[in-house]
Amino acid sequence: MNKTNQLINICILVTLFLIGSSSALTLQVEPKSQECFYNFIESGKTSLLLYQVIRGGLLDINVKLTDPKGNTIFERLHFDTQMKGKQSFTAGESGAYKVCFNNEMSRFTAKVVTFTWASEEEGVKEVAKGDSITPMDQSVQKIERVLQSVIHEQKKLRYREQANRDTSESTNARVVWWTIAEVIVLVVMGVGQIWYLRKWFDNKSTGRV
Repeated sequence: MNKTNQLINICILVTLFLIGSSSALTLQVEPKSQECFYNFIESGKTSLLLYQVIRGGLLDINVKLTDPKGNTIFERLHFDTQMKGKQSFTAGESGAYKVCFNNEMSRFTAKVVTFTWASEEEGVKEVAKGDSITPMDQSVQKIERVLQSVIHEQKKLRYREQANRDTSESTNARVVWWTIAEVIVLVVMGVGQIWYLRKWFDNKSTGRV
């Protein structure tokens, strides 16, 4: 019976993570500004923050997480090519935790950021609170970590594909406009040369007469 309950907990855990994986916020952080969000987390509960810059500049953003008293839990300048946008922590006290995405270092370029901020589910807490950790409990915790990693990697691939597609479309648009500008310049130069030659021949003919 105990094993059956543990298997049910595993199924619930998988379902919760699969459902939670579809909820993400996307925002645009304007130059010389920052955007902040709050999440109420109970004491002792583990929270996972996943974030990704999908468009803008070098895909860089400053990320800062603070506790209810304003103490900094972590702060870093995130570059997409240097590290994963992933941070987990355990709440030391109940209250509103705040994450800020700061783009004040950029003068002209806005950054598009997508992030998910999920907390540990009650079903997982009950397993962790057991008097003894059984092999099945360890399997539950391992599945939790694997699911978090898989979800994060899937989102990174999806966002990277979107960023590459946006870059490709932007590059194609610039090539088209540049080609149009070149054609216009060539046409103007051609018309100007024809006009100049006609005027030159007209003046020459008039001089002979």
